[in-house]
Amino acid sequence: MHELSIALSLLEVAEEEAQRHGYGQVMAIHLKVGALSGVAPVALRNAFELARETSPLAATRLEILEAAGRELEVTALEIAQ
Repeated sequence: MHELSIALSLLEVAEEEAQRHGYGQVMAIHLKVGALSGVAPVALRNAFELARETSPLAATRLEILEAAGRELEVTALEIAQ
């Protein structure tokens, strides 16, 4: 299940970016997932829920926009300052 490793990486990158820029809490990670990306959005949501339980970003939501292409792209971090 590679979605778990993707979820862990998303949380890690979001935490690093928030710390690097001195942001407050990361409220949401916005992600675009293409149908041809090889990532199952439902599996990724489930993996994210599991991964965030032990993360400093336990309250962070994952917002997924499903697209037609091959993209797997973080489009935004929603930050509470």
